[in-house]
Amino acid sequence: MRAILDIPTPQNPRQLREFLGTAGFCRLWIPGFAEMAAPLYPLTRPGVAFKWEEPQKKAFTDIKKALLESPALGLPDLAKPFELFIDEKEGYAKGVLTQKLGPWRRPTAYLSKKLDPVASGWPPCLRMIAAIALLVKDSHKLTLGQPLTIHAPHAVEAVIRQPPDRWLTNARMTHYQTMLLDKDRVHFGPLVTLNPATLLPLPGEPEAHDCLQVLAEAHGARSDLTDQPLPSPDHIWFTDGSSFLHQGERRAGAAVTTENQVVWAQALPPGTSAQRAELIALTQALKLAEGKRLTVYTDSRYAFATAHIHGEIYRRRGLLTSEGKDIKNKEEILALLRALHLPAALSIIHCPGHQKGDSFEARGNRRADLAAREAALTTDTTNLLALEPTNDHPFPSWDYEQRDIQTLEKLGAAKEPNGDWTYEGKTVIPYRVTKYLVTFLHKMTHLSSKKMRELLEREEEFNFLLGKNDILKQVTEQCDACARVNASRLKLPPGNRVRGYRPGTHWEIDFTEIKPGKYGYKYLLIFVDTFSGWVEAFPTKHETAKIVTKKLLEEIFPRYGMPQLIYRPSN
Repeated sequence: MRAILDIPTPQNPRQLREFLGTAGFCRLWIPGFAEMAAPLYPLTRPGVAFKWEEPQKKAFTDIKKALLESPALGLPDLAKPFELFIDEKEGYAKGVLTQKLGPWRRPTAYLSKKLDPVASGWPPCLRMIAAIALLVKDSHKLTLGQPLTIHAPHAVEAVIRQPPDRWLTNARMTHYQTMLLDKDRVHFGPLVTLNPATLLPLPGEPEAHDCLQVLAEAHGARSDLTDQPLPSPDHIWFTDGSSFLHQGERRAGAAVTTENQVVWAQALPPGTSAQRAELIALTQALKLAEGKRLTVYTDSRYAFATAHIHGEIYRRRGLLTSEGKDIKNKEEILALLRALHLPAALSIIHCPGHQKGDSFEARGNRRADLAAREAALTTDTTNLLALEPTNDHPFPSWDYEQRDIQTLEKLGAAKEPNGDWTYEGKTVIPYRVTKYLVTFLHKMTHLSSKKMRELLEREEEFNFLLGKNDILKQVTEQCDACARVNASRLKLPPGNRVRGYRPGTHWEIDFTEIKPGKYGYKYLLIFVDTFSGWVEAFPTKHETAKIVTKKLLEEIFPRYGMPQLIYRPSN
Protein backbone atom coordinates (compact mmCIF):
# COMPACT_ATOMS: atom_id res chain seq x y z
CA MET A 1 0.00 0.00 0.00
CA ARG A 2 2.81 2.40 0.87
CA ALA A 3 4.43 1.84 -2.53
CA ILE A 4 1.23 2.84 -4.29
CA LEU A 5 0.59 5.82 -2.03
CA ASP A 6 4.14 7.07 -2.64
CA ILE A 7 3.84 7.04 -6.45
CA PRO A 8 4.86 10.61 -7.42
CA THR A 9 2.82 12.81 -9.71
CA PRO A 10 4.12 12.37 -13.30
CA GLN A 11 6.09 15.35 -14.59
CA ASN A 12 6.48 14.28 -18.22
CA PRO A 13 4.95 11.82 -20.75
CA ARG A 14 7.51 9.13 -19.96
CA GLN A 15 6.66 9.06 -16.24
CA LEU A 16 2.95 9.01 -17.10
CA ARG A 17 3.45 6.02 -19.43
CA GLU A 18 5.31 4.22 -16.63
CA PHE A 19 2.40 4.83 -14.24
CA LEU A 20 -0.22 3.66 -16.76
CA GLY A 21 1.85 0.57 -17.49
CA THR A 22 2.02 -0.27 -13.78
CA ALA A 23 -1.71 0.29 -13.29
CA GLY A 24 -2.47 -1.65 -16.47
CA PHE A 25 -1.41 -4.90 -14.81
CA CYS A 26 -4.43 -4.52 -12.49
CA ARG A 27 -6.95 -3.24 -15.03
CA LEU A 28 -8.87 -6.53 -14.93
CA TRP A 29 -9.74 -5.82 -11.31
CA ILE A 30 -10.68 -2.15 -11.74
CA PRO A 31 -14.22 -1.45 -13.01
CA GLY A 32 -14.23 1.14 -15.83
CA PHE A 33 -10.44 1.50 -16.00
CA ALA A 34 -10.52 2.77 -19.62
CA GLU A 35 -12.92 5.60 -18.76
CA MET A 36 -11.05 6.42 -15.56
CA ALA A 37 -7.72 6.75 -17.39
CA ALA A 38 -9.12 8.52 -20.50
CA PRO A 39 -7.91 12.04 -19.46
CA LEU A 40 -4.33 10.72 -19.06
CA TYR A 41 -3.79 9.00 -22.42
CA PRO A 42 -3.72 12.18 -24.58
CA LEU A 43 -0.72 13.47 -22.57
CA THR A 44 1.36 10.43 -23.62
CA ARG A 45 1.16 11.26 -27.33
CA PRO A 46 4.15 12.90 -29.04
CA GLY A 47 3.72 16.56 -29.86
CA VAL A 48 1.02 17.16 -27.21
CA ALA A 49 1.80 19.73 -24.50
CA PHE A 50 2.03 18.13 -21.05
CA LYS A 51 -0.55 20.10 -19.02
CA TRP A 52 -1.40 18.56 -15.64
CA GLU A 53 -4.83 20.03 -14.89
CA GLU A 54 -7.82 19.13 -12.72
CA PRO A 55 -9.17 16.23 -14.92
CA GLN A 56 -5.71 14.62 -14.95
CA LYS A 57 -5.28 15.08 -11.19
CA LYS A 58 -8.65 13.44 -10.52
CA ALA A 59 -7.92 10.52 -12.86
CA PHE A 60 -4.49 9.94 -11.25
CA THR A 61 -5.98 9.98 -7.74
CA ASP A 62 -8.91 7.72 -8.69
CA ILE A 63 -6.62 5.09 -10.22
CA LYS A 64 -4.35 5.04 -7.16
CA LYS A 65 -7.41 4.70 -4.94
CA ALA A 66 -8.79 1.87 -7.09
CA LEU A 67 -5.46 0.04 -6.84
CA LEU A 68 -5.83 0.00 -3.05
CA GLU A 69 -9.43 -1.25 -2.99
CA SER A 70 -10.39 -4.90 -2.91
CA PRO A 71 -13.35 -5.65 -5.21
CA ALA A 72 -15.39 -8.77 -4.53
CA LEU A 73 -13.70 -10.89 -7.17
CA GLY A 74 -13.34 -14.66 -7.25
CA LEU A 75 -10.70 -16.76 -8.93
CA PRO A 76 -11.81 -18.32 -12.23
CA ASP A 77 -12.92 -21.95 -11.90
CA LEU A 78 -12.13 -23.68 -15.20
CA ALA A 79 -14.53 -26.50 -14.36
CA LYS A 80 -17.50 -24.13 -14.70
CA PRO A 81 -18.87 -22.20 -17.68
CA PHE A 82 -18.51 -18.42 -17.78
CA GLU A 83 -21.04 -15.63 -18.33
CA LEU A 84 -20.05 -12.25 -19.76
CA PHE A 85 -22.32 -9.25 -19.14
CA ILE A 86 -21.56 -6.41 -21.55
CA ASP A 87 -22.63 -2.83 -22.05
CA GLU A 88 -21.36 0.02 -24.24
CA LYS A 89 -21.59 3.72 -23.46
CA GLU A 90 -20.05 6.71 -25.24
CA GLY A 91 -17.55 4.57 -27.16
CA TYR A 92 -16.39 2.47 -24.18
CA ALA A 93 -17.00 -1.27 -23.85
CA LYS A 94 -17.55 -2.44 -20.28
CA GLY A 95 -18.04 -6.00 -19.12
CA VAL A 96 -18.20 -8.23 -16.07
CA LEU A 97 -17.06 -11.85 -16.37
CA THR A 98 -18.96 -14.03 -13.89
CA GLN A 99 -19.45 -17.64 -12.83
CA LYS A 100 -22.33 -19.28 -10.99
CA LEU A 101 -21.81 -19.81 -7.27
CA GLY A 102 -24.98 -21.46 -6.02
CA PRO A 103 -27.90 -19.22 -7.01
CA TRP A 104 -25.60 -16.18 -7.38
CA ARG A 105 -23.24 -14.95 -10.07
CA ARG A 106 -19.79 -14.10 -8.74
CA PRO A 107 -17.57 -11.68 -10.72
CA THR A 108 -14.18 -13.02 -11.73
CA ALA A 109 -12.95 -10.01 -13.74
CA TYR A 110 -13.91 -6.51 -14.81
CA LEU A 111 -13.18 -5.70 -18.46
CA SER A 112 -13.07 -2.31 -20.15
CA LYS A 113 -11.91 -1.22 -23.57
CA LYS A 114 -12.24 1.85 -25.80
CA LEU A 115 -13.72 1.29 -29.26
CA ASP A 116 -11.70 2.37 -32.28
CA PRO A 117 -12.78 5.61 -34.03
CA VAL A 118 -14.51 3.73 -36.86
CA ALA A 119 -16.69 1.63 -34.54
CA SER A 120 -17.42 4.68 -32.37
CA GLY A 121 -19.29 6.26 -35.30
CA TRP A 122 -21.66 3.32 -35.84
CA PRO A 123 -25.29 3.04 -34.66
CA PRO A 124 -25.74 1.69 -31.09
CA CYS A 125 -26.50 -1.89 -32.15
CA LEU A 126 -23.31 -2.18 -34.21
CA ARG A 127 -21.24 -0.50 -31.49
CA MET A 128 -22.47 -3.25 -29.17
CA ILE A 129 -21.19 -5.92 -31.60
CA ALA A 130 -17.76 -4.27 -31.65
CA ALA A 131 -17.79 -4.06 -27.84
CA ILE A 132 -18.69 -7.75 -27.52
CA ALA A 133 -15.92 -8.77 -29.92
CA LEU A 134 -13.34 -6.72 -27.99
CA LEU A 135 -14.30 -8.09 -24.58
CA VAL A 136 -14.71 -11.70 -25.74
CA LYS A 137 -11.17 -11.53 -27.11
CA ASP A 138 -9.93 -10.08 -23.80
CA SER A 139 -11.75 -12.74 -21.78
CA HIS A 140 -9.97 -15.59 -23.62
CA LYS A 141 -6.97 -15.25 -21.29
CA LEU A 142 -9.25 -16.11 -18.34
CA THR A 143 -11.77 -18.56 -19.79
CA LEU A 144 -9.15 -20.67 -21.60
CA GLY A 145 -11.66 -22.15 -24.02
CA GLN A 146 -14.50 -22.82 -21.55
CA PRO A 147 -18.12 -22.21 -22.68
CA LEU A 148 -19.04 -18.52 -22.58
CA THR A 149 -22.59 -17.09 -22.47
CA ILE A 150 -22.96 -13.45 -23.52
CA HIS A 151 -25.64 -11.19 -22.02
CA ALA A 152 -26.24 -7.79 -23.63
CA PRO A 153 -29.14 -5.31 -23.96
CA HIS A 154 -29.19 -5.72 -27.77
CA ALA A 155 -30.28 -8.60 -30.01
CA VAL A 156 -26.83 -8.77 -31.55
CA GLU A 157 -27.01 -12.41 -32.60
CA ALA A 158 -29.71 -11.62 -35.17
CA VAL A 159 -27.63 -8.74 -36.56
CA ILE A 160 -24.49 -10.89 -36.79
CA ARG A 161 -26.33 -13.66 -38.63
CA GLN A 162 -28.03 -11.18 -41.00
CA PRO A 163 -25.52 -8.31 -41.23
CA PRO A 164 -26.53 -4.95 -42.75
CA ASP A 165 -25.46 -4.16 -46.30
CA ARG A 166 -23.51 -1.11 -45.18
CA TRP A 167 -21.54 0.32 -42.24
CA LEU A 168 -19.37 -2.84 -41.93
CA THR A 169 -16.72 -4.09 -44.35
CA ASN A 170 -16.79 -7.75 -45.34
CA ALA A 171 -13.47 -8.38 -43.60
CA ARG A 172 -14.65 -6.93 -40.29
CA MET A 173 -18.01 -8.73 -40.45
CA THR A 174 -16.29 -12.05 -41.21
CA HIS A 175 -14.00 -11.50 -38.22
CA TYR A 176 -16.98 -10.89 -35.92
CA GLN A 177 -18.90 -13.89 -37.26
CA THR A 178 -15.91 -16.20 -36.87
CA MET A 179 -15.40 -15.13 -33.26
CA LEU A 180 -19.00 -14.86 -32.04
CA LEU A 181 -20.81 -17.62 -33.94
CA ASP A 182 -18.66 -20.42 -32.50
CA LYS A 183 -21.59 -22.53 -31.29
CA ASP A 184 -19.35 -24.93 -29.38
CA ARG A 185 -17.99 -22.20 -27.13
CA VAL A 186 -19.93 -18.94 -27.45
CA HIS A 187 -23.65 -18.67 -26.71
CA PHE A 188 -26.00 -15.69 -26.49
CA GLY A 189 -28.29 -15.45 -23.49
CA PRO A 190 -31.62 -13.61 -23.31
CA LEU A 191 -31.67 -9.83 -23.60
CA VAL A 192 -30.94 -8.12 -20.28
CA THR A 193 -31.56 -4.40 -19.83
CA LEU A 194 -30.03 -4.52 -16.34
CA ASN A 195 -26.76 -6.34 -15.91
CA PRO A 196 -23.62 -6.03 -13.79
CA ALA A 197 -21.90 -4.09 -16.59
CA THR A 198 -24.39 -1.25 -16.35
CA LEU A 199 -24.97 -1.53 -12.58
CA LEU A 200 -28.07 0.67 -12.82
CA PRO A 201 -29.51 2.28 -15.95
CA LEU A 202 -29.06 6.02 -16.29
CA PRO A 203 -32.22 8.17 -16.44
CA GLY A 204 -33.62 8.34 -19.93
CA GLU A 205 -31.75 5.36 -21.32
CA PRO A 206 -33.10 3.91 -24.59
CA GLU A 207 -36.04 1.57 -24.27
CA ALA A 208 -36.07 -1.95 -25.68
CA HIS A 209 -35.99 -1.90 -29.49
CA ASP A 210 -35.53 -4.02 -32.59
CA CYS A 211 -31.86 -3.77 -33.63
CA LEU A 212 -32.56 -4.73 -37.26
CA GLN A 213 -35.28 -2.09 -37.48
CA VAL A 214 -33.01 0.61 -36.03
CA LEU A 215 -30.29 -0.26 -38.56
CA ALA A 216 -32.82 -0.14 -41.39
CA GLU A 217 -33.90 3.34 -40.27
CA ALA A 218 -30.29 4.57 -39.95
CA HIS A 219 -29.03 3.21 -43.28
CA GLY A 220 -28.91 6.46 -45.22
CA ALA A 221 -29.70 10.16 -45.48
CA ARG A 222 -32.89 9.52 -47.48
CA SER A 223 -34.96 6.40 -46.92
CA ASP A 224 -36.34 6.15 -50.48
CA LEU A 225 -32.99 6.72 -52.21
CA THR A 226 -32.31 3.83 -54.58
CA ASP A 227 -29.71 2.71 -57.10
CA GLN A 228 -32.28 1.27 -59.52
CA PRO A 229 -33.93 3.28 -62.35
CA LEU A 230 -37.18 4.99 -61.35
CA PRO A 231 -40.37 4.15 -63.25
CA SER A 232 -41.61 7.13 -65.28
CA PRO A 233 -38.97 9.68 -64.20
CA ASP A 234 -39.27 13.35 -65.16
CA HIS A 235 -35.55 13.50 -66.00
CA ILE A 236 -32.77 11.03 -66.77
CA TRP A 237 -29.47 12.84 -66.43
CA PHE A 238 -25.75 12.10 -66.41
CA THR A 239 -23.19 13.94 -64.27
CA ASP A 240 -19.43 14.09 -64.48
CA GLY A 241 -16.54 16.13 -63.16
CA SER A 242 -13.20 16.56 -64.86
CA SER A 243 -9.80 17.72 -63.57
CA PHE A 244 -6.70 17.73 -65.77
CA LEU A 245 -3.48 19.64 -66.50
CA HIS A 246 -3.68 22.17 -69.35
CA GLN A 247 -0.57 24.17 -70.23
CA GLY A 248 0.87 23.59 -66.76
CA GLU A 249 -2.32 24.57 -64.93
CA ARG A 250 -4.87 22.20 -63.39
CA ARG A 251 -8.26 22.96 -64.95
CA ALA A 252 -11.54 21.56 -63.67
CA GLY A 253 -15.15 21.51 -64.76
CA ALA A 254 -18.47 19.88 -63.97
CA ALA A 255 -21.47 19.08 -66.14
CA VAL A 256 -25.01 17.71 -66.10
CA THR A 257 -26.33 16.31 -69.38
CA THR A 258 -29.00 14.18 -70.95
CA GLU A 259 -28.06 11.48 -73.42
CA ASN A 260 -27.27 14.07 -76.09
CA GLN A 261 -27.78 17.59 -74.65
CA VAL A 262 -26.09 19.70 -71.99
CA VAL A 263 -28.31 20.70 -69.06
CA TRP A 264 -25.67 22.56 -67.05
CA ALA A 265 -21.91 22.99 -67.34
CA GLN A 266 -19.48 25.18 -65.46
CA ALA A 267 -15.77 25.78 -65.07
CA LEU A 268 -14.45 25.33 -61.54
CA PRO A 269 -11.58 27.16 -59.79
CA PRO A 270 -8.08 26.01 -60.84
CA GLY A 271 -6.73 23.25 -58.65
CA THR A 272 -10.14 21.70 -57.96
CA SER A 273 -9.82 17.93 -57.55
CA ALA A 274 -11.79 15.45 -59.64
CA GLN A 275 -13.61 14.19 -56.53
CA ARG A 276 -14.78 17.67 -55.60
CA ALA A 277 -15.91 18.30 -59.18
CA GLU A 278 -17.95 15.08 -59.15
CA LEU A 279 -19.69 16.15 -55.92
CA ILE A 280 -20.49 19.59 -57.36
CA ALA A 281 -21.95 18.09 -60.54
CA LEU A 282 -24.18 15.65 -58.66
CA THR A 283 -25.35 18.36 -56.24
CA GLN A 284 -26.24 20.69 -59.11
CA ALA A 285 -28.30 17.96 -60.79
CA LEU A 286 -30.30 17.46 -57.61
CA LYS A 287 -30.93 21.20 -57.27
CA LEU A 288 -32.12 21.50 -60.87
CA ALA A 289 -34.54 18.60 -60.34
CA GLU A 290 -36.20 20.03 -57.23
CA GLY A 291 -39.72 18.62 -56.91
CA LYS A 292 -39.20 16.24 -59.84
CA ARG A 293 -38.63 12.51 -60.24
CA LEU A 294 -34.95 12.15 -61.13
CA THR A 295 -32.78 9.26 -62.26
CA VAL A 296 -29.15 10.37 -62.38
CA TYR A 297 -26.08 8.40 -63.50
CA THR A 298 -22.56 9.08 -62.26
CA ASP A 299 -19.29 7.27 -62.98
CA SER A 300 -17.78 8.49 -59.70
CA ARG A 301 -17.62 5.86 -56.98
CA TYR A 302 -16.75 8.64 -54.54
CA ALA A 303 -19.89 10.67 -55.23
CA PHE A 304 -22.07 7.55 -55.39
CA ALA A 305 -20.78 6.22 -52.05
CA THR A 306 -21.09 9.64 -50.42
CA ALA A 307 -24.77 9.85 -51.35
CA HIS A 308 -25.67 6.26 -50.50
CA ILE A 309 -23.36 5.34 -47.61
CA HIS A 310 -20.54 7.57 -46.41
CA GLY A 311 -22.46 10.83 -46.25
CA GLU A 312 -24.79 9.49 -43.58
CA ILE A 313 -21.87 7.95 -41.68
CA TYR A 314 -20.02 11.29 -41.75
CA ARG A 315 -23.12 13.16 -40.58
CA ARG A 316 -23.63 10.86 -37.59
CA ARG A 317 -19.92 10.74 -36.73
CA GLY A 318 -19.56 14.50 -36.97
CA LEU A 319 -17.92 14.89 -40.43
CA LEU A 320 -14.74 13.25 -39.18
CA THR A 321 -12.53 10.55 -40.64
CA SER A 322 -11.77 7.31 -38.81
CA GLU A 323 -8.69 9.09 -37.38
CA GLY A 324 -10.79 11.90 -35.94
CA LYS A 325 -9.73 14.52 -38.53
CA ASP A 326 -12.00 16.71 -40.67
CA ILE A 327 -13.03 15.05 -43.91
CA LYS A 328 -11.99 16.45 -47.28
CA ASN A 329 -14.58 18.33 -49.35
CA LYS A 330 -16.61 18.97 -46.19
CA GLU A 331 -18.69 21.83 -47.62
CA GLU A 332 -19.47 19.93 -50.83
CA ILE A 333 -20.59 16.85 -48.87
CA LEU A 334 -22.89 18.96 -46.69
CA ALA A 335 -24.36 20.59 -49.79
CA LEU A 336 -24.94 17.16 -51.36
CA LEU A 337 -26.67 15.85 -48.22
CA ARG A 338 -28.99 18.86 -48.23
CA ALA A 339 -29.72 18.53 -51.95
CA LEU A 340 -30.63 14.84 -51.61
CA HIS A 341 -34.02 15.88 -50.21
CA LEU A 342 -34.95 18.27 -53.04
CA PRO A 343 -36.22 15.85 -55.75
CA ALA A 344 -39.63 14.27 -55.19
CA ALA A 345 -38.16 10.84 -55.98
CA LEU A 346 -34.52 10.04 -56.53
CA SER A 347 -32.34 7.29 -57.97
CA ILE A 348 -28.55 7.69 -58.08
CA ILE A 349 -26.96 4.98 -60.23
CA HIS A 350 -23.28 4.20 -60.70
CA CYS A 351 -22.13 3.44 -64.23
CA PRO A 352 -18.60 2.55 -65.43
CA GLY A 353 -16.64 5.48 -66.84
CA HIS A 354 -15.05 5.87 -70.28
CA GLN A 355 -17.20 3.17 -71.91
CA LYS A 356 -16.78 2.44 -75.60
CA GLY A 357 -20.07 0.64 -76.20
CA ASP A 358 -23.25 2.02 -77.76
CA SER A 359 -25.56 1.49 -74.80
CA PHE A 360 -27.71 4.26 -73.37
CA GLU A 361 -25.47 4.56 -70.29
CA ALA A 362 -22.27 4.65 -72.36
CA ARG A 363 -23.56 7.42 -74.65
CA GLY A 364 -24.79 9.54 -71.76
CA ASN A 365 -21.58 9.10 -69.77
CA ARG A 366 -19.43 10.08 -72.76
CA ARG A 367 -21.57 13.19 -73.31
CA ALA A 368 -21.22 14.25 -69.67
CA ASP A 369 -17.46 13.65 -69.70
CA LEU A 370 -17.03 15.71 -72.89
CA ALA A 371 -19.18 18.55 -71.51
CA ALA A 372 -17.17 18.66 -68.27
CA ARG A 373 -13.85 18.81 -70.16
CA GLU A 374 -15.14 21.55 -72.46
CA ALA A 375 -16.47 23.53 -69.48
CA ALA A 376 -13.08 23.30 -67.76
CA LEU A 377 -11.54 25.26 -70.65
CA THR A 378 -14.11 28.08 -70.39
CA THR A 379 -14.62 30.68 -67.67
CA ASP A 380 -18.41 30.90 -67.30
CA THR A 381 -21.46 28.71 -66.97
CA THR A 382 -22.34 27.51 -70.48
CA ASN A 383 -24.94 25.58 -72.43
CA LEU A 384 -27.73 25.89 -69.90
CA LEU A 385 -30.61 23.86 -71.33
CA ALA A 386 -34.06 25.31 -70.73
CA LEU A 387 -36.02 22.96 -68.51
CA GLU A 388 -39.78 22.60 -68.41
CA PRO A 389 -41.44 26.02 -68.02
CA THR A 390 -42.46 26.76 -64.49
CA ASN A 391 -45.05 29.12 -63.08
CA ASP A 392 -43.72 32.17 -61.26
CA HIS A 393 -46.05 31.26 -58.40
CA PRO A 394 -46.26 27.46 -58.25
CA PHE A 395 -48.80 25.70 -56.13
CA PRO A 396 -47.82 25.29 -52.46
CA SER A 397 -46.37 21.98 -51.35
CA TRP A 398 -48.55 21.83 -48.22
CA ASP A 399 -52.20 22.54 -47.48
CA TYR A 400 -52.37 24.62 -44.30
CA GLU A 401 -55.54 24.82 -42.23
CA GLN A 402 -56.77 28.03 -40.63
CA ARG A 403 -55.51 27.04 -37.16
CA ASP A 404 -52.07 26.36 -38.67
CA ILE A 405 -51.96 29.84 -40.17
CA GLN A 406 -53.02 31.45 -36.88
CA THR A 407 -50.30 29.60 -34.99
CA LEU A 408 -47.67 30.48 -37.60
CA GLU A 409 -48.60 34.16 -37.50
CA LYS A 410 -48.13 34.14 -33.71
CA LEU A 411 -44.72 32.50 -34.14
CA GLY A 412 -43.68 35.11 -36.68
CA ALA A 413 -43.27 32.65 -39.56
CA ALA A 414 -42.90 33.91 -43.13
CA LYS A 415 -45.13 33.02 -46.08
CA GLU A 416 -43.30 32.21 -49.32
CA PRO A 417 -44.56 33.20 -52.81
CA ASN A 418 -45.57 29.58 -53.53
CA GLY A 419 -47.81 29.52 -50.44
CA ASP A 420 -45.49 27.54 -48.17
CA TRP A 421 -44.67 28.85 -44.70
CA THR A 422 -41.12 28.91 -43.34
CA TYR A 423 -39.92 29.31 -39.76
CA GLU A 424 -36.26 29.73 -38.77
CA GLY A 425 -35.28 28.90 -42.35
CA LYS A 426 -37.20 25.60 -42.38
CA THR A 427 -40.33 24.62 -44.28
CA VAL A 428 -43.28 24.25 -41.90
CA ILE A 429 -45.09 20.91 -41.97
CA PRO A 430 -48.85 21.31 -41.20
CA TYR A 431 -50.30 20.08 -37.92
CA ARG A 432 -52.30 17.22 -39.45
CA VAL A 433 -49.26 15.91 -41.36
CA THR A 434 -47.13 16.13 -38.22
CA LYS A 435 -49.76 14.19 -36.28
CA TYR A 436 -49.89 11.49 -38.95
CA LEU A 437 -46.08 11.23 -38.97
CA VAL A 438 -45.81 11.00 -35.16
CA THR A 439 -48.69 8.51 -34.94
CA PHE A 440 -47.12 6.30 -37.59
CA LEU A 441 -43.69 6.52 -35.94
CA HIS A 442 -45.10 5.58 -32.52
CA LYS A 443 -47.13 2.75 -34.02
CA MET A 444 -43.96 1.27 -35.52
CA THR A 445 -41.65 1.80 -32.51
CA HIS A 446 -43.74 2.50 -29.35
CA LEU A 447 -40.95 4.75 -28.12
CA SER A 448 -41.52 7.27 -25.34
CA SER A 449 -42.25 10.90 -26.20
CA LYS A 450 -38.70 11.86 -25.19
CA LYS A 451 -37.07 9.27 -27.45
CA MET A 452 -39.34 10.11 -30.40
CA ARG A 453 -38.51 13.80 -29.92
CA GLU A 454 -34.79 13.00 -30.11
CA LEU A 455 -35.38 10.87 -33.21
CA LEU A 456 -37.36 13.61 -34.95
CA GLU A 457 -34.89 16.36 -34.01
CA ARG A 458 -32.13 14.55 -35.89
CA GLU A 459 -34.28 14.62 -39.01
CA GLU A 460 -35.52 18.24 -38.62
CA GLU A 461 -32.64 19.74 -40.55
CA PHE A 462 -34.91 21.14 -43.26
CA ASN A 463 -38.47 20.98 -41.87
CA PHE A 464 -40.28 22.42 -38.84
CA LEU A 465 -42.94 20.08 -37.43
CA LEU A 466 -45.85 22.23 -36.28
CA GLY A 467 -47.22 21.26 -32.85
CA LYS A 468 -44.70 18.46 -32.45
CA ASN A 469 -44.40 18.54 -28.65
CA ASP A 470 -48.15 18.54 -27.97
CA ILE A 471 -48.71 15.76 -30.50
CA LEU A 472 -45.94 13.62 -29.01
CA LYS A 473 -47.49 13.87 -25.55
CA GLN A 474 -51.00 13.20 -26.85
CA VAL A 475 -50.05 10.17 -28.97
CA THR A 476 -47.98 8.46 -26.26
CA GLU A 477 -50.61 9.01 -23.55
CA GLN A 478 -53.43 7.66 -25.73
CA CYS A 479 -51.57 4.55 -26.93
CA ASP A 480 -53.43 1.48 -25.66
CA ALA A 481 -50.47 -0.87 -26.19
CA CYS A 482 -48.13 1.34 -24.16
CA ALA A 483 -50.71 1.65 -21.39
CA ARG A 484 -50.92 -2.14 -21.15
CA VAL A 485 -47.17 -2.77 -21.27
CA ASN A 486 -46.20 0.11 -18.98
CA ALA A 487 -48.78 -0.76 -16.34
CA SER A 488 -46.32 0.07 -13.54
CA ARG A 489 -47.08 3.75 -14.06
CA LEU A 490 -50.72 3.28 -13.00
CA LYS A 491 -51.59 4.03 -9.39
CA LEU A 492 -54.06 1.35 -8.32
CA PRO A 493 -55.79 1.17 -4.93
CA PRO A 494 -54.54 -1.55 -2.55
CA GLY A 495 -56.20 -4.93 -3.12
CA ASN A 496 -58.13 -7.06 -0.64
CA ARG A 497 -56.92 -10.43 0.55
CA VAL A 498 -59.40 -13.24 -0.10
CA ARG A 499 -60.24 -15.13 3.12
CA GLY A 500 -62.03 -18.45 3.41
CA TYR A 501 -65.13 -18.97 5.54
CA ARG A 502 -63.88 -22.27 7.03
CA PRO A 503 -60.61 -24.27 7.16
CA GLY A 504 -59.38 -25.81 3.91
CA THR A 505 -61.54 -23.80 1.47
CA HIS A 506 -59.07 -21.08 0.43
CA TRP A 507 -55.30 -21.64 0.08
CA GLU A 508 -52.54 -19.17 -0.74
CA ILE A 509 -49.60 -20.81 -2.48
CA ASP A 510 -46.12 -19.59 -3.37
CA PHE A 511 -42.48 -20.60 -3.74
CA THR A 512 -39.58 -19.08 -1.85
CA GLU A 513 -35.89 -19.61 -2.47
CA ILE A 514 -33.77 -21.06 0.34
CA LYS A 515 -30.12 -21.79 0.90
CA PRO A 516 -29.27 -24.96 -1.05
CA GLY A 517 -29.30 -27.99 1.20
CA LYS A 518 -27.22 -31.13 1.18
CA TYR A 519 -29.51 -33.03 -1.21
CA GLY A 520 -30.21 -30.24 -3.71
CA TYR A 521 -33.34 -28.72 -2.17
CA LYS A 522 -33.31 -25.08 -3.34
CA TYR A 523 -36.96 -24.01 -2.94
CA LEU A 524 -39.73 -24.12 -0.32
CA LEU A 525 -43.33 -24.59 -1.51
CA ILE A 526 -45.67 -22.97 1.04
CA PHE A 527 -49.45 -23.40 1.44
CA VAL A 528 -51.31 -21.02 3.80
CA ASP A 529 -54.95 -21.55 4.83
CA THR A 530 -56.43 -18.04 4.76
CA PHE A 531 -59.10 -18.84 7.38
CA SER A 532 -56.95 -20.30 10.16
CA GLY A 533 -53.47 -19.22 9.09
CA TRP A 534 -52.27 -22.85 9.08
CA VAL A 535 -49.06 -23.36 7.09
CA GLU A 536 -47.93 -26.39 5.12
CA ALA A 537 -44.37 -26.20 3.72
CA PHE A 538 -42.51 -28.66 1.49
CA PRO A 539 -38.85 -28.43 0.38
CA THR A 540 -38.43 -28.99 -3.39
CA LYS A 541 -35.62 -29.21 -5.92
CA HIS A 542 -37.52 -27.42 -8.68
CA GLU A 543 -39.93 -24.50 -8.98
CA THR A 544 -42.43 -25.98 -11.46
CA ALA A 545 -46.16 -26.53 -11.89
CA LYS A 546 -45.53 -30.28 -11.83
CA ILE A 547 -44.24 -30.05 -8.24
CA VAL A 548 -47.28 -27.99 -7.19
CA THR A 549 -49.68 -30.50 -8.73
CA LYS A 550 -47.93 -33.41 -7.03
CA LYS A 551 -48.11 -31.81 -3.56
CA LEU A 552 -51.76 -30.89 -4.03
CA LEU A 553 -52.72 -34.44 -5.01
CA GLU A 554 -50.55 -36.21 -2.41
CA GLU A 555 -50.63 -33.84 0.59
CA ILE A 556 -53.38 -31.20 0.51
CA PHE A 557 -56.42 -32.88 -1.08
CA PRO A 558 -56.23 -36.18 0.92
CA ARG A 559 -55.87 -34.34 4.27
CA TYR A 560 -58.02 -31.22 3.86
CA GLY A 561 -60.43 -32.05 1.07
CA MET A 562 -61.11 -30.25 -2.21
CA PRO A 563 -60.71 -26.45 -1.77
CA GLN A 564 -62.82 -23.83 -3.49
CA LEU A 565 -59.94 -21.49 -4.35
CA ILE A 566 -56.16 -21.80 -4.79
CA TYR A 567 -54.20 -18.72 -5.82
CA ARG A 568 -50.79 -17.06 -5.73
CA PRO A 569 -50.67 -13.54 -4.23
CA SER A 570 -48.45 -12.33 -7.09
CA ASN A 571 -50.95 -13.52 -9.71
